[in-house]
Amino acid sequence: MKQTIQITLIKSLILNSVKNETFLRGQVTKAADGRLITEAYHEQAGDEAYQMAILNRGLYTNLEELKTHLSDYLADNGQTSSDNLYSVEEGDKIVLHIDVSSRFNKAFSSSLARLSSKYIEEAMLMDWWKPINEKQSALYAQFVERDLTAIRRCFNKTAPVAPVVPYTTSLEVYGSSVEIQVGHSETITYAISGGAIDDIEARTDDSHVACVVRSNEGFEVLGKNLGHARVELYSRHNEELSKTIHVYVIS
Repeated sequence: MKQTIQITLIKSLILNSVKNETFLRGQVTKAADGRLITEAYHEQAGDEAYQMAILNRGLYTNLEELKTHLSDYLADNGQTSSDNLYSVEEGDKIVLHIDVSSRFNKAFSSSLARLSSKYIEEAMLMDWWKPINEKQSALYAQFVERDLTAIRRCFNKTAPVAPVVPYTTSLEVYGSSVEIQVGHSETITYAISGGAIDDIEARTDDSHVACVVRSNEGFEVLGKNLGHARVELYSRHNEELSKTIHVYVIS
């Protein structure tokens, strides 16, 4: 059993977040050493065509890497090829469609979306700093691993739901007493809820006087010896459903 969840990523927000992070880092660089104005300028991701090309490549590359991590939690359908994890672009949106277990706790869907966006942002920053500042890139690599850990924690399963079995909720017996001659038998018939599973059983309080067995029509009661016995029809799954029939065995 599976269900499909959707994660919506906003491209402009991801790109803007990356630009803000690099801008802040550049400002810190200038503040620390006024001679590093040129270095700070080139640290900051801007809107130049070559920088946007780098950022867009990083966005889509890390989106695909995110998919590989999410693939660990796909609902298995026994097929080697399936559309159980794919993305669709809708203007500024990237919508991820993921088939997960039917017991996936949807309470974590919004958390998964935010953490996925954060993972892509910090993975982009890790890539941005690689040719510029290896120490800074390594720091974001740690953030990326932390993000992946948080993403994995989103995949919690709810407890299994007990199956609803349509056992009978009503029991009607035709007749409250029966007379049987020794060596003869009578059939006790009954009715249960429409469409319900028949879980009705029968027992006697005195098997010396009469015994009871199931038949095609209901339960067959055989008179064995003179006397009086009670036969109870009852539900195996609902103790409140029971009917008693008085059986008189005569000569």
